[in-house]
Amino acid sequence: MLLMDERRERILEKLVSTGSVHVSELAKEFSVTYETIRKDLAHLEEQGYLVKSHGGATLKQNAIENPFTVRERENIDDKQAVARRAIELIPEGSSLIIATGSTILELAKLLSLKSGLKIFTDSLPVAVALIKSDNQVFFFGGELRDQSSSVCGGWTVSQIRQVKVDLCFIGTDGFANLDGPTSPSSSDAFIDQVIIEHSERRYVLADRSKFRRKSLYRICGWDQIDTLVTNEGVDAQDLEALRGKTEVSLV
Repeated sequence: MLLMDERRERILEKLVSTGSVHVSELAKEFSVTYETIRKDLAHLEEQGYLVKSHGGATLKQNAIENPFTVRERENIDDKQAVARRAIELIPEGSSLIIATGSTILELAKLLSLKSGLKIFTDSLPVAVALIKSDNQVFFFGGELRDQSSSVCGGWTVSQIRQVKVDLCFIGTDGFANLDGPTSPSSSDAFIDQVIIEHSERRYVLADRSKFRRKSLYRICGWDQIDTLVTNEGVDAQDLEALRGKTEVSLV
């Protein structure tokens, strides 16, 4: 049986992945009583993570920045499909910045099989994925940031401003309001803004779930993005509205 803190962390991960949980299902999964699960949900509600409902709970919108280790497991098939399309957009011999994000990491894994590129990144997982590739890889320095497994701060910004690359790829926590890609972190949003400014072509990679989600900080407007790469199967009205703002490539 899991310890209390471990169980609550697992409940939170499930809530992040699905958006809602049910007391009966959690009690069965963790082999505990309904009352134990209700206490877990009450604790998580006090922490500001969720809103209790009849028989369960729902994730509180914009309440948390999901840990990178949680995000990288979500919608993995969709993310890999987006990454496969994104790699087709990279000409041979290009210079590019790969920002932070779980879909971006899937692109980095594919890029590790390529050669002859100049790749810059602020993401630790991306750097690790590329470390043995036949590309020239540069890692921006700065203050380490646990939630996004990346770097941030003035040092990072000053290094990004020393380059001007052919293209960049950034991730997003969502864009349900369609005003632009968003991030749960003000520091990550600012780093992405600087990356966009120092790239000739700008791409956002996002699986289809991001049409239903948004976060606190807008990274930029869609007029600053050349193409959004996402999955088919999104709401037709949302897709049409977005196509009025930027190019959309569906996979």
